[in-house]
Amino acid sequence: MRRRVEIVLRGVVLASLAVMLWLSLRAPSGAKGDIMDARAVGASELARWSRVPAAPERITVELNSLPSRIERAWLAALAGAGTIVTWRGDLTPVMTAVEPMVAPSGGAIVRVAAPDGSPVIVGDEIGALDSARIVRSGATFVVGARSEIVTVSANGSVATAVRRDSLLLRKILVIGAAGWESKFTAAALEEEGWKVDVVARVAPSVDVTTGGAATIDTSRYAAVVALDASAAAYAARVTAFVRTGGGLILEPSAAGTGAMAPLRVTGTDAIILEKRGTTPTVMARRFGAGRVIQIAYEDTWRSRMNGGDTAVAAHRRLWTDLVSDVAFAPRLPRANGNPRGRGMAADFAPLADLEASIGPRVTSNGSRVGGRTRSSSPLLLFAVLTFVLLGEIASRRFRGVS
Repeated sequence: MRRRVEIVLRGVVLASLAVMLWLSLRAPSGAKGDIMDARAVGASELARWSRVPAAPERITVELNSLPSRIERAWLAALAGAGTIVTWRGDLTPVMTAVEPMVAPSGGAIVRVAAPDGSPVIVGDEIGALDSARIVRSGATFVVGARSEIVTVSANGSVATAVRRDSLLLRKILVIGAAGWESKFTAAALEEEGWKVDVVARVAPSVDVTTGGAATIDTSRYAAVVALDASAAAYAARVTAFVRTGGGLILEPSAAGTGAMAPLRVTGTDAIILEKRGTTPTVMARRFGAGRVIQIAYEDTWRSRMNGGDTAVAAHRRLWTDLVSDVAFAPRLPRANGNPRGRGMAADFAPLADLEASIGPRVTSNGSRVGGRTRSSSPLLLFAVLTFVLLGEIASRRFRGVS
């Protein structure tokens, strides 16, 4: 039996040697291939690698900045043709997304993801617009209405986003008693560019309207602002409006009515947007397909009248931000886009695209970061060969055969 085991072990040794010989014959000969600096990864170098009679066995690129989209696609094509394409370099991952801002003045919201502490610069076709240092892996910027192409740069890595959509903005309905709060809330929204209808209660069961509230739905209004208890008469219509996607802002006296109870922002589903100390002052929740914001402020008109030189702008910004957070604003895709952005390809996550094209970064010893080394098979075969050979020798020694 022992002799049979030795014969099997000897067969494994011979098979391992044959496999290692085969691997050595098909492996690249000595040279590691071209090692190029990132500044040399251009059209001429890529074209030269593509024109050689035999595809290069290996191309290792030292990167100190991200290749362009065309260069990444070309490297991926070389890898698809059989060349082992790897890269080294400490590149900063950056991702960006842009969406239109829900406001008559236009503009866009730019969201950025990058490592903590990274300095980020946001720009458009003309130049830099804003900058910040990343905290908690992300940052948000607001850019002007004319910015069609947005670039985000972080330590030399550049991501690009192109605005593709616009928004359909409908009117705002303000419901409240005839008085300063209704007047100046409507004025603040109109100053920002919103078209506003007002339902003002002038006496018990007597309302004066500037646009009518017989029909409250998303085909007519983007949001409803309920200022006080007079909104209770419209609670059923407002509830149906929010459930189908509309937005609602509740002041305390409106939220306190029994008719508005289903729409109140309370409980575990409430999201706190603002606090004064430990007291929540602005909270939000989903209701059906729509959104509800409940604020703790009453008589906001007083801050407009008594707050100093910037009070009017601050009051306008308060109501503009609240409405923008809840307003129903369906997107309208722009097939052609602005001529300045036409044909511009977005590059939302360039480092992720590079890794998807040719694989993750490799270390100095050839191991892929987050991947497997290419040299694992020869090492495994060598370990098996050594173990089996030692086993056969030990068996022969115990048997007394040299």
